[in-house]
Amino acid sequence: MNHKMKFRVPFLILILGVFFASCIANVEEQLEETDPGVNTKVSYKNSVKPIIDGRCVSCHSSGGNFPELTSYAKVSANAAIVKDAVASGRMPRGGTLTTAQIKSIVDWVDEGALDN
Repeated sequence: MNHKMKFRVPFLILILGVFFASCIANVEEQLEETDPGVNTKVSYKNSVKPIIDGRCVSCHSSGGNFPELTSYAKVSANAAIVKDAVASGRMPRGGTLTTAQIKSIVDWVDEGALDN
């Protein structure tokens, strides 16, 4: 092997290594950007309200148990109470929420209890 070939092979290996490493990093960045779970806020309208309406309002309506949960304003004003009650399993009385329902409410509160 001549003197020039001694430097070409390691140089070529180095260049190919850098090339493939950059391709892998770029694919990982693209996957993170398109991951639907990243930066996704729980929707009050689509996720939380149906749970509240279906499992809570029958007891927590006007003239019923505290807190009243008949509107976004009333649910968000009591968001910490609602979160604690469902996360601990105290509510709903006489029934249970699924793990996904509890997670939706907890995440919604943790994300700021937005009207979204």
